[in-house]
Amino acid sequence: MNILFQMFYAVKRIIMNPKAILINLLTYAIIILILGSVFGSTYDIQKSLGKVTIAYVNLDSGRYGAIFDAVLHSNDVTQLAKLKPVKSLDDGKVLINKDKADAIIYIPDNFSNDRDLPHVVNVYLSTEYGVPTLVVKNIVSSLTNLMNTSSVIYNLTGQTEVDAMSSEPQKNNEENVKEQSLTSSNSSLQATTAMGYYSIAMILMLLLYGQEYGIFMASEDYLGTLGNRMRLSVVKPYVQYIGKGLGLSLVTFFQGVILLLLTKYVYGVDWGNHIVVVLLTLFILSILVTLLGMMLVIITRSIEKAQSLSNFITLGGTFIVGGFVIVDFGSLAYLSPSYYAKTALFNVIYGNQVEQALINIGVMILICVGLVLVSLVASRRTVE
Repeated sequence: MNILFQMFYAVKRIIMNPKAILINLLTYAIIILILGSVFGSTYDIQKSLGKVTIAYVNLDSGRYGAIFDAVLHSNDVTQLAKLKPVKSLDDGKVLINKDKADAIIYIPDNFSNDRDLPHVVNVYLSTEYGVPTLVVKNIVSSLTNLMNTSSVIYNLTGQTEVDAMSSEPQKNNEENVKEQSLTSSNSSLQATTAMGYYSIAMILMLLLYGQEYGIFMASEDYLGTLGNRMRLSVVKPYVQYIGKGLGLSLVTFFQGVILLLLTKYVYGVDWGNHIVVVLLTLFILSILVTLLGMMLVIITRSIEKAQSLSNFITLGGTFIVGGFVIVDFGSLAYLSPSYYAKTALFNVIYGNQVEQALINIGVMILICVGLVLVSLVASRRTVE
């Protein structure tokens, strides 16, 4: 019961100032509208900067499989595309769902043994439109053209080496390529839009600022005269920690939900078919950022230092996960508190990958446990 009281008390103190919350929500709603509108027409072009990324699966150990590898790794292809070998078609789809690949090229294990002509190269596209799709189609068209030429050379000389790619693909190569769009072949999958992308990015940024609530709570409970009095009170420390932590997390979470509803019904953003998983992701991230804010105060023993670190984490974390500019920072993005939440949301909204989303949610829960343990150790040292 004491935990529920602490939750109620924490929520009540924050919502007593609804003006600040409304201004905050309105600010993020306007930012989403501006970014979604400005980058809407150029969204696909932004994603196409640099080389396109092609995941490929070559299960064929015969001569055509060898020709495919030689052609795919020729200079003409590698100048346009970044190649990522994967073990299965499902692994390639995971890369597309994580926005780490623009297409998958699939060669089955019976490719060389298949006597039915023409041999079909399966290509799975992330979307049916955009610059990356055009580049991939040109690459695959030229790829099949050169594979046909290389096949003839192989039959005559036994060589699979490739020197150059023909710049003019033959028209009949189109029937050798079976294209499938991951966004159209499955009605539960959808293409990412600029408005949808920035809605996710800004909601996550809003939640990251929930660190402020954790800082506010921890500064009262652990710093100064008030902190000393709190530790001498009859209320057990873990009751305060759990109750206030959950209460402040709920405040942050409901702000995210309000912004989600606004983007859904005002901006027309589609949040997918698994809204429960989406809400669970936002709730766990709300808990994570609250615990993170509390930990910063407990470790630094200064509200000013904690707030400075919090601002750096929020802005820097949003930047490296592509919240402001669509860019891939690779492994550096793992340092952002919102990375796993963003990955989970994209998995479940645009990829229909509930299992992958739950795995990322599980990672966030483990991070929460780690934050609690670090705070527990640091708080004891503070008391001593």
